[in-house]
Amino acid sequence: MRILLCALGAVLAAALPAKADDSSAMLSAGGIVFTKSTPVRMAAEDLYVSPKAVRIRFEFANDTAKDVETVVAFPLPDLDTAEFWGSAVGTLTDDARNFVGFTAKVDGKPVAFRIDQRAILKGKDVTDELLTAGVPVNVVAGEGYRQLDALSPDKKKKLIAQGLADGGADEFVPQWTVKTAFYWTQKFPAHKTVVIEHSYQPVTGQSFFSPGDMKRSDKYDNVDYCFDEPTWATLRTKSAAAKKAQGDAGGYLNAYQTGYILMTARNWSGPIGRFHLTLDKLKPDNVLSLCWDGALKRSGPTTFEFTQTNFTPARDIHLLVLETQKAQ
Repeated sequence: MRILLCALGAVLAAALPAKADDSSAMLSAGGIVFTKSTPVRMAAEDLYVSPKAVRIRFEFANDTAKDVETVVAFPLPDLDTAEFWGSAVGTLTDDARNFVGFTAKVDGKPVAFRIDQRAILKGKDVTDELLTAGVPVNVVAGEGYRQLDALSPDKKKKLIAQGLADGGADEFVPQWTVKTAFYWTQKFPAHKTVVIEHSYQPVTGQSFFSPGDMKRSDKYDNVDYCFDEPTWATLRTKSAAAKKAQGDAGGYLNAYQTGYILMTARNWSGPIGRFHLTLDKLKPDNVLSLCWDGALKRSGPTTFEFTQTNFTPARDIHLLVLETQKAQ
C-alpha cells in the first residue's frame, strides 16, 4: 500500500521539472557499490539528504570465516556535454574531476581513492583523442566550456571532423558524455564489521514553482508527486504572498530538486539490517516534498526521519524543497 504523508510546511513528493528558462538540472548520485557480489551484508545504513549535502554511514559485516576483498566504487552522475552546452546543470564544484566534493572514510580514517574519468561517444572511449587535442574531459564543471571556446579554429575543425563536436566557430557544441567514478580496494576481515562513511555535495537543480502550474493528478510530466489538500492550501497561500511581494509577474517559489539513487546494484548479501533516513529542508518555513512508502516523522524544525529494519529499497529519493523568493 502506498502511504502519502503530509505535514504543515512539509509534504512528501518527487522532484519536479524546471518551470522557467533560468533553471538548472538535477543529477542523481547515490551510495557506494561493490564491483562484484560478496557475502558481506549491510548491517546498517544511516543516510542524510538535503539540497546542500548528502552524508552516508554504512556498517558492513563479514560473518564468514574468510576475509573478503573487493573494489568499492562511487559512480558520479553522467554529464552529457551537448545537453549542458545550452542549459545549466545544478550545483557543481569547480573541480572538474571531483565535481561533487566527494570524501570518504573507513573506520574513521580518510580513504585515498582513485578517480577514473573518461569521455564516451557512441559507446567508444574518446578520452585520449580529447587529451591529445588539449581538451579537458569534463567541460561541464569549472571553466570547461570557456576553455573549449578558446580553442583555435584548426583544433575545432579537427574535433568536428572526428565527430567529437558539432557546429562551427560560433556554435561549437561538444558531443561526448563524461563518466566519472571514484574507487578503492576494500578488505572486510572475517567476523568483523567495517564502517564506511562518505559525503558529497549533491547536484541540486533549481527552478521555479507555482501551484497554478501543477496539474491536479498523480503525475506531472511523468514524475510522481504527493500533495494533499492542506499542503495545496499552504502552497497557494505562499504563492499569493509571494505574488503580492513580487508584483503581478511574481507568485513563484524557488524549487530545489535533489536526487539520490537508493536502488543501486545491491550486490551485498541480503537486505539492509537497519536503515535510517534523515531529510532536511534547511529552513523551518520551507516546504519539503517526497513520495515515500513508510512512516516518515518530523524530528526537528527542518528534519524528517524514517527507520526500518530488514529494509529493501523500493524507490529512489527525489527530494523537492520549496522556498519563498525574497522580494527584489
